[in-house]
Amino acid sequence: MPKLSRSALLFSANTFVAAMLALYLAMSIGLERPYWSIMTVYIVSGPLAAAVRSKALYRFLGTFVGAAGAVLLVPLLVHAPLLLSLAMSLWVGGCLALSVLDRSPPSYILMLAGYTCAMIGFPAVNQPTAIFDIAAARVEEILIGIACAALVHSLVFPRPVGTALRGRIGHWLGEADRWALALLRGDLDQLERDRGRLAGAVSEIQLMARHLPFDTSFLRETTVVVRQLRDRVLVLVPVLASLSDRLAALRAIAPELDPELRGLLAALAEWIESGAPRARGEALIAELEAARTSMSVRDWYGFNRSSLLTRAIELVRAQADAHALHAYLQDPEGPPPRLLGAGQASERRPLHRDLGLAALSGAAAFGAVLLCCVVWIWSGWQEGESAAITAAITCCLFAAMDDPVPAIRKFGIYLLVAMVLGVLYLFVLMPAISGFPMLVLVLAPTLLAVGAMIPDPRLAFPALSLIVNLVNTLVIQDHFSADFARFVNINLSQFFGVFAAVLVTRTLRSMSAEVSARRLLRHTWGDLARVAGGRDDDSAVDLASRLVDRVGLLSPKLAAARAGDLEGLDILRELRVGIDLATLRALRRRLPQPVAVELDGLLDGVGACYQARALGAPEPPGPPLRERLDRLLGRLARGDLAATGARGLCALVGLRRNLFPEATPPAPVVEGAA
Repeated sequence: MPKLSRSALLFSANTFVAAMLALYLAMSIGLERPYWSIMTVYIVSGPLAAAVRSKALYRFLGTFVGAAGAVLLVPLLVHAPLLLSLAMSLWVGGCLALSVLDRSPPSYILMLAGYTCAMIGFPAVNQPTAIFDIAAARVEEILIGIACAALVHSLVFPRPVGTALRGRIGHWLGEADRWALALLRGDLDQLERDRGRLAGAVSEIQLMARHLPFDTSFLRETTVVVRQLRDRVLVLVPVLASLSDRLAALRAIAPELDPELRGLLAALAEWIESGAPRARGEALIAELEAARTSMSVRDWYGFNRSSLLTRAIELVRAQADAHALHAYLQDPEGPPPRLLGAGQASERRPLHRDLGLAALSGAAAFGAVLLCCVVWIWSGWQEGESAAITAAITCCLFAAMDDPVPAIRKFGIYLLVAMVLGVLYLFVLMPAISGFPMLVLVLAPTLLAVGAMIPDPRLAFPALSLIVNLVNTLVIQDHFSADFARFVNINLSQFFGVFAAVLVTRTLRSMSAEVSARRLLRHTWGDLARVAGGRDDDSAVDLASRLVDRVGLLSPKLAAARAGDLEGLDILRELRVGIDLATLRALRRRLPQPVAVELDGLLDGVGACYQARALGAPEPPGPPLRERLDRLLGRLARGDLAATGARGLCALVGLRRNLFPEATPPAPVVEGAA
């Protein structure tokens, strides 16, 4: 059992105080279901104060939209139960599909709007004329919980998201430095362990930064700095991946490398170890550029050497900027880095989106809720609405998982545990107490103990599931009421909702790690086909953001996959190819028409290969594509592609390395040859 930290105990105490305050206020004004306020407090609470405030706002907006949906649908369709069931199921499924499509924190609004409509609408079918009052009461109960959670977590030892984000960025930069040092020194095992995890951490940083506008720390005033730093972090991943690939190519040709290159790499490693100071970085860039421009590029070693020096320059620039920006975040009273005036960073960068997965998630929620409604109507089950509500909630909460079924089953287990505890509370403890203070004392041991587990990511799901199910089972009101037959009936209805969610989700939505990994790969190949064909208007940083996000998602799936075709897959290869394709597309307009036409032929061929992979018909790049690529490399060496500069050479070398890793190196370029 993990040890509980002081911060976890403080979080549990704060959340319990907020929950009891919300319950007291809801009871004081006579709301029908004051226990909704308790559930709201625990659902929106989290270790970071800004995340609590942002989630509270999103929950209120989602609740309001869901309540509006119930007010719209129930009176209109209450006399046609099947039609109402169909409409409510479509609402839940549609909201969930849109939420899954957008993985940012505000997507919580849509998910909540979906199952809140079910939570308000289904119990109101027997009193449709009172739907507005019922919806208003539910919104009030939730708003009280939101306000109490935000107030307590903001006032009592708040933990600003800015502090956590700053520490997370600092840790990431330290890991990136170690990755760079590992590849410079040839520690390949370290590279394999670090690179997938680092890519996943970039997306975590992006999502954490979305909470900054709700923060109370000074970092809220430095949002522009955080965005600039995020962009440098995004650039570092593909740069490090390309640098690693070029070093591997050079060491395969000449394991000892040439003396000048060894000295430059040693200086680069020394600079990284010293903290990547900006002034020394500018001098190092000058040395690297001088070494690159002074060499004659005529053979495969020279091509890779020039490409490596280009990536090394990009690495120095990105790391120097990132460390300077992070130092400013640590001490914002000092002078801001000069680079802050050089362009504006986008507010948000795109992440991976899967329209098909979103549609399947929505269809699973639609099917599970509709199944519960049909059984409810057909059987005349008095508490049947609990099944439809439970199905809606479970399908929504776990939709982001590859296979939600195990989590939904565990939710059912925690529902059973909550039912046992509910029997103890409802029929043993609560009949013996009177008054609100005694109620607080009776609830305190369980809620405080389980609440302390929520900050631990490994225990958050069981802890929150247990608390929410227990509070919902107790149906705490301003007067005690316990009906054993109704208690059993409601819980059986909820278990049927879990069963329906498992059944429909397993049929429509579940997928293994292998299937999920292949979906991500196909999306990546489709993106590369669009970039090669010039049909993707995203900037290089936006493309890097989407591809790096996929690398982070792919890494744990590949580790869990057992399929032979996925073993040993280089998850950074497509990232390197994507950046190279985007570079060549951007440089194309500078080329003379004949050379541009030849480059178009190369890019179209690469795009066709990746499009075939995306469609499930792999077509490996053939000799004609390699020969065209080699001709372009030769023309660049002779000066025909001088307009593309070092970036063009670097991109072409990257394509040659990643598309044809096992092919014989191109022949040396002969001066004056056609």
